[in-house]
Order: sequence, then C-alpha cells, then structure tokens
Amino acid sequence: MRQPQLLMTFDDCTVDHWFVHRGVFDDAAARVTFFVSHVDRLTDDETDKLRALQRDGHTIASHGLRHLDGPQYVAQHGLGAYLEHEIEPSIAALADRGLGHRDFAYPFGRHDRATDDVLTARFSWVRTTSARHLDGSATQVLVDLDAPTRVLPARGIDVGRSGVANPDDRGALLVVLDEAARTGAGVCLFAHDIAEWDHGLAQGRNFITPDRLRAVLTAAQERGLTAEGFGVLPD
Repeated sequence: MRQPQLLMTFDDCTVDHWFVHRGVFDDAAARVTFFVSHVDRLTDDETDKLRALQRDGHTIASHGLRHLDGPQYVAQHGLGAYLEHEIEPSIAALADRGLGHRDFAYPFGRHDRATDDVLTARFSWVRTTSARHLDGSATQVLVDLDAPTRVLPARGIDVGRSGVANPDDRGALLVVLDEAARTGAGVCLFAHDIAEWDHGLAQGRNFITPDRLRAVLTAAQERGLTAEGFGVLPD
C-alpha cells in the first residue's frame, strides 16, 4: 500500500503571518505548499520570507497574478488573454524572485475542462477545491496520487470566512484522515491566512487559527500521513 500523504496548502498572499507561524509546521515535521497571488506586488521583505520558507522545504507555487476567476475571465476574454495576463506573468514574477512556479491553484477553486486542459500543459499539478461535506461524501476528496490525473481537489479547513465562523467540521475531517490512512490515499487540504480567532474574524479574513492548524497536522501525523509540499510530487 502506498504511504498516505497530506498535501496541506495555503492560498493568497498573507506572507507575514505564514512566516510567523512556521514553527507550527516544524513542530509537526510538516512541509506544505503556499500558492501565492499578486507576486509582482510583494515587498522585498515578503520575498525574503517566501525564500526562507522555500529553504525550509516548503513549496511555493502560483495562484495567478491577480487572483482571477479563470472560467469567467476566459468566457469574457478568451483563453489566450487568460494565459497572457494572468498565468504567464505569475510564472515570470515567481521565477524572477527565485521562487517555485511549477504548480498552480485555481482562485476560488473555479475551473472547467478548457482551463484544465491548458493549465495542465503548463503546470505539473493543478489544485481545485471541493465541498466541505459533513457526511460520508467527505471522503470523495481522497485521491490516488499514482493516477494519471494532475488535477487535485482540496477540502477547505478555514475556521472563519468574511467575519463569520465556519461550521465545526472536525469530525468529518478526522473521517477523511482515517480513510486516507486505511487506503494509502492522498488528501489535499487548503486554508488561507493563519491568525488568532479574534483577529481573523475582526479582519474579515479567510483564516485558520494556529491551534486548529496544529491539531490538523498532529492528527495526520498520528495516523501515519506524511505532510508534504507539492514539490515532492513527480513532474
């Protein structure tokens, strides 16, 4: 049976908070992936912090230049314009800063066959999102990482969104981790900012608390899942 894997990912550009909490990853011997948008607007300090995270063994990857809804943009402007204005500049900006750019996560998780076809030709792995099911459907997020597909679904684990607490779905997540351990599957999770509860809600962010993140990583570790960045996946 294949070693079960946790692919923990973070989206957008809250670099300072990711960096401050990197000890949470170290404590759980976890390596994760940061899908970064608006790379051309990074400060020198933010760039240095992403480079440090990369040196720690984490993966840096693309989340688009301007965090655009891919299918919506393509419907309005065409695939060529999407690649020219959203995808290629993101790749170039990451490469210019010495940051990883092999993989991609769709903003809002929105994708279709046309965007999948064109982006899997440019990236090794492409991440989408899936619903946060609370019943047996939760395990549908599990993937066979040896299968031909390079488009991976991911379950969200943010505790708050836009100033409102998300439903407590810890039980459903543990079921997913248990099934991954039992079958040797891979499971991809995603969050955004890392912030304490009061601050995250007050700022209206999509966020996970450090304690909640630590609990998820520990639960995966206890079940024998290795927490790896996308960088360990084959080209």
